[in-house]
Amino acid sequence: MKSLAIAVAFAMLLSCRVFAQQACDYKVEILADGSEFEKEDFKWRMKATKLDGPPTNITGTAEIKSDGKTAKSYKPWNSAPISRQKTSNEYTPNLKPGSYEIIAEVSVQCDDGDKGNNKDIKEIKIKGKNEETKAKKSKSENQEAVNNKINGKEQTPTSQNAITTKSKQPTAREETDNVIQLNNKNNQKSHQLQATTYAIKQPEVVYKSSNEKAKGMIMAFLLTLSVLLNIILIWKR
Repeated sequence: MKSLAIAVAFAMLLSCRVFAQQACDYKVEILADGSEFEKEDFKWRMKATKLDGPPTNITGTAEIKSDGKTAKSYKPWNSAPISRQKTSNEYTPNLKPGSYEIIAEVSVQCDDGDKGNNKDIKEIKIKGKNEETKAKKSKSENQEAVNNKINGKEQTPTSQNAITTKSKQPTAREETDNVIQLNNKNNQKSHQLQATTYAIKQPEVVYKSSNEKAKGMIMAFLLTLSVLLNIILIWKR
């Protein structure tokens, strides 16, 4: 009885080994309707399909990455039996706006002769309000540029800056007017200064004339007095 049990176990082990070593070919696919999605509309699945060989057990894993970092991870099958094909549940990861990479892989318990199709990669983009605004702005700017070109109003930023700078610079007439106004102001200031100087000096001249006249009158009075004194002295003698 014991020998029979050992023989059965050995036979099962041998059959499992033979089963595991049988040649097969399985592939995996990422199922997503497009490559650009709105945040709330993105959904996807992964599907494993037998291309050749016997039924086996399959393990499936998947990751969603952004800038090399894992945003979401999945494991739809863990050593699950597969005879022809297997499709995962539908996933709705609700990702933030940006660019992502979905990586799906499967491994089987048979001798898969083509492991190149055991992995699938798909790049997607989740659109957001900011990107929509940028797209509309870019479209508006492009349309405006086309309209300007059609109407002959196209101007490069350099030419616009040049026009703005030129418009700020004074014209020759404005420069002449400024010089004339400056000269007039200087002349007015000069006249005012001369008038002030004259007004200050004028009383001094008047004062000097009065002194000279007074001195002349005093000298004349003294001379007259001296003559009179001489006459009186002579008369008394």
